[in-house]
Amino acid sequence: MQDKRIVALIKWGIGYPADDFNRTYRAIQDHSEQDVEVICVTDDPSGLDQGMQIVKLPEISLDRSRWNDGMWPKVALFKDDVFPNGAKILYVDVDIAVVGDVSKLFDFCEQDTLHIIKDWNTYHERWFPRLFPSNRGGNSSVLCYRAGEHNHIWDAFTDDPDAALAQFRNDQDYAVGKAKNIKYFPDGLVGSFKKTVAPLPPIAWFSGCNPSKDCKIVAFHGKPDIEDLTLRNRSYLQLLVEGYGRVPWLEEYLNKYD
Repeated sequence: MQDKRIVALIKWGIGYPADDFNRTYRAIQDHSEQDVEVICVTDDPSGLDQGMQIVKLPEISLDRSRWNDGMWPKVALFKDDVFPNGAKILYVDVDIAVVGDVSKLFDFCEQDTLHIIKDWNTYHERWFPRLFPSNRGGNSSVLCYRAGEHNHIWDAFTDDPDAALAQFRNDQDYAVGKAKNIKYFPDGLVGSFKKTVAPLPPIAWFSGCNPSKDCKIVAFHGKPDIEDLTLRNRSYLQLLVEGYGRVPWLEEYLNKYD
């Protein structure tokens, strides 16, 4: 299973509808130069594209009313029988845009290592590091690891979920805190739309807000959402108020993959 490459998605609750997963699935298929499988771990597969493989979401030892507190179902990615042992797993959130060959990210999947994004600094942290020192950790919008090597993350959570919630803010802090070895993806491979891709407003009004040529994935964490940046459901005035204006490449992306 050493050469098996799996792009993993996880779907639960109503925060992200099936359409978001289908869009991401189609974009991954279109942007992968190497063979990859796309697997969605979910408790509700209704509405998902037929080509997407489905794995049932394991039982979470935490009351469902508390799942949203830190996106805790994501720890199920580390359960021992969810994926074939030894397979390379690339997990991606669905509030993203795939803009490059995602199969290249598997090159960073090292043994006994969890690769994660180094959370992006804000513009003022990058421009004035002495005034705004940053000690950011990982961002789990994208993860890469080998299946079967981090089962202890799931096991520890299952044994005592209350302790996990008491000690850690969310799933990404928990995974970083429990992983055997953490490494960060090189800067630029995964971009943050609002922190590294788009310039600050009002400069963004006159920019296409285009990702760099090396970027493979653009993350839309927090606000604005992908849908906030096109004329599909916003007026020109609303786009200006949002701060970024119209983003043509994103309109093309949504029209192609939705």
